Amino acid sequence: MADLTSLLELQLSEIELLSSMFPGQGELVLDDPATVADVRQYVDGQADTPPAARLEFTVNLKLQEPQQTQFSIQCSFPHDYPEALPDISIWTSCITRQGQSQLNLELSQYLQTLPSGELYVNSVLEWVQDNASRFLGPVSPTKEISPANAASTTFARYWIYSHHIQSKFKRRDLNEWAGKLGVTGFYLPGKPGIICVEGGKEQCEEYWKWVRELNWKKISLRHHEETELADGQTVDGLRKFQGFGEKVFGAHNFHGRNFHMDLGEFYQFLKKHQCETIYAILFGIEGKSTES
Repeated sequence: MADLTSLLELQLSEIELLSSMFPGQGELVLDDPATVADVRQYVDGQADTPPAARLEFTVNLKLQEPQQTQFSIQCSFPHDYPEALPDISIWTSCITRQGQSQLNLELSQYLQTLPSGELYVNSVLEWVQDNASRFLGPVSPTKEISPANAASTTFARYWIYSHHIQSKFKRRDLNEWAGKLGVTGFYLPGKPGIICVEGGKEQCEEYWKWVRELNWKKISLRHHEETELADGQTVDGLRKFQGFGEKVFGAHNFHGRNFHMDLGEFYQFLKKHQCETIYAILFGIEGKSTES
């Protein structure tokens, strides 16, 4: 494995190359230009520790054929990229939700075919140019199947375990999709990453479908609960969480890259919501509070 300095230097060189390829206003948008400066300082030996933040940016790619369309390619580099896969997703207003899901699924599959250690983004941009037309077409509301407002006779709660949740783009998507589908719960960023969603069974299934189509190092549905609604019961009446959002518990930073939550505080949070038994299922050990 290449050393961290070499990997970050490659990341900077790729962003410099993209800057020359996309010099127009709004074509290449850095999420936080200060992070680029921080990474440069570390690479040049002016800082002892690498920045905690990732290099994240969006390339707004305008296609003229078969119709004028803009695709936003959102990129997030883990510190060990390009030896590790980048987090890349595509967004456009010109295709249906199902089409966009399929586009990102095929992109994820394409990323798996690229050789480790090489720069990925230019290859991804070429792939988008070659394949985007397959997903374009007239948007027909009647073809869009959304379970967001579908009545459900079954309440469900899904517990999802990820190797990590760090990318700003993924965290934004987790929040937005929960709002669209009307599920409640939370996600725990860092390493490992935990997602809990609850609501109607159809909505939870759709959320899990959308989530697993993103590019993950490792993700799995560790546990799910289902309850058939009896007379007088409602989905809302069985929820244990209000709304949906990010939960942070005494995060500790390690080597400026991976942050870990205080799992004792997380256990207390689960206990407060009568979900403490899930801790052993998620982590394989019994939970203890921070005070213990």
